[in-house]
Amino acid sequence: MKADKLTLAVSLLAWGALYYLLGWISLNLDGPESRVAFIWLPSGVAVAAFLITARKQWLALLLTLFLARLMLGLTFHHTFHVSLVLALFSLTSHLGIAWCVQRFSRGYDRLHHIVTWVISTIVISALAALAGVGWLSLLAGNWQMQWLWIAWSANVTGTLFVTPPLMGLLSPTNKEMRQASLPGVCLVFAVLLATLWIFSDVPDRSDNIALIYALACLPLVLLTAATVICSNRLASLTFILFSAVVLYASWRETGPFYFARLAAEESVLLAQSYLSAAALLLVFIRAQKTQSTAMRQTRTMAYSLDPETGRLAWDPDADPSLTAALAPVNSRDALLACLPDAQQEARMAARWQAVANGQPVAETFHFTLAIPGHSPITLTERNMLMMTDKDRPVIVAFWAEDKGSLFHPAPQEEG
Repeated sequence: MKADKLTLAVSLLAWGALYYLLGWISLNLDGPESRVAFIWLPSGVAVAAFLITARKQWLALLLTLFLARLMLGLTFHHTFHVSLVLALFSLTSHLGIAWCVQRFSRGYDRLHHIVTWVISTIVISALAALAGVGWLSLLAGNWQMQWLWIAWSANVTGTLFVTPPLMGLLSPTNKEMRQASLPGVCLVFAVLLATLWIFSDVPDRSDNIALIYALACLPLVLLTAATVICSNRLASLTFILFSAVVLYASWRETGPFYFARLAAEESVLLAQSYLSAAALLLVFIRAQKTQSTAMRQTRTMAYSLDPETGRLAWDPDADPSLTAALAPVNSRDALLACLPDAQQEARMAARWQAVANGQPVAETFHFTLAIPGHSPITLTERNMLMMTDKDRPVIVAFWAEDKGSLFHPAPQEEG
């Protein structure tokens, strides 16, 4: 118990320190006197922290991040009551994004996780920006609409390009993907060197803009190769190094986006879009790679249930270890007895009844199965339908073991 509390305390302190550090960097990138940076890096830290931390610890995490946000305001001498309210709006939006990802994502569908995360980030960040600008407008006595776009894009960009590498670094890594090959390490250095070279100078008016923007794609090509070849953690580290160079170049106003022909706002918009596109590229490639690995490793099972007699028959060609463990469970009542959660037991029985009555069951069902003599396993019932076997109606269902995913690392306990 003491060890668990110590681990939690260290974890909360680490998240708070990282939130403060990236907040300090964000405010310095756009001037210490500003309350709104052009990219708000702590938003990605907060979303990743809520996704990784168990829900019963969210309140403690929220208070930790809230204190870190207030410390940022004190460090940069922002008005306290303004910082207090803006911190509340900001952190509430981050918690809302994490809740939406966990609530509306499907356990086995990585692409659905990503789409849910992106949509939640865009919509909830807009609501938070509107609330923040409304509060500033109320204090100023007139509309401060010039801050709306900056606040929204800062939070969206920070979430889109900070959350994926943090999740890649801190989420469990499959054994198949842990080893770093020599080509992978070489790609890491290639990404870093190419980014340093391309973002070190300010383009001149006489330079070929098409060539410069084509060269800006070179780090993205190398980053894509690194994401495919390297492990998730090494690919995430590569992306962090790449992003650090781009951010530093933006702070110094160097690189392909600071063309003499462009206004400052246009250069900032290009840099934001570049980083966000790189992050989305990383996360979609990783999702595809994770999905392919998971399909090779995930244990699956199917069964048929006779709704009249209650007898169960398991698929003999399914995973051998699951087949052996489930062999003694040969009836409807025996299966329900293996569900320790009363709500899950009632929901499974309701799904059987719905299918027996001819009603379609399209949504997935996550549940924990406690088989005597075996460790509990978390499964997803992906499909259930009515079929005919030897002129008798039977209910057929398909299961897959949950292995976690990109934005839902593991089924978490709720307290």
